Amino acid sequence: MRRSLMAGAAAGALLIAACGGGGDSNSVKAFCSEYKKVEADLADLDGSDPDAVDAVFDRIHDLDPPDEIKDEFRTMTDFNRSVYTASQDIDLSDPDAAAQLQQELTDRAENLNEDSEKVNDYLSEHCGVGASD
Repeated sequence: MRRSLMAGAAAGALLIAACGGGGDSNSVKAFCSEYKKVEADLADLDGSDPDAVDAVFDRIHDLDPPDEIKDEFRTMTDFNRSVYTASQDIDLSDPDAAAQLQQELTDRAENLNEDSEKVNDYLSEHCGVGASD
C-alpha cells in the first residue's frame, strides 16, 4: 500500500508520523524512524475506513521532514489527501464521474513526478526505504 500511496504520486496517493525535522543526522534519524513506524501501520490500514485514513493523514501532516525534501513532501501530502477526499465525494460507479476524476488526477499528478522522485530517492538513501517496499 505504501508504494501506491507514496511512490505512486503519479498514480495518485501517499501517507506518513510526527517527529523533528531539520538537516542534522539526529533529525534525519528521527524522521526516518517515525516514517518507518507509519509505513508499518499502513500495512494494516483499512482504506475503506475514512476515520482510519484521516488519522493517518493527520499523522503525516504532523511530520516535520528534513528541509531537503520539506516542500516536495508537503506538496505530495496535500495532493494525496485531496485525492482521497475527491474519491470520497463522487460516485465511482458513475463512469463519467470516474473518468473526470481520473483525468483531473492525471493532470495534477504529472506535475508531481519530480517531487515524488526526490522524496523517494531521499527515503531510499537516508532511510533505507526502497521503491519496492
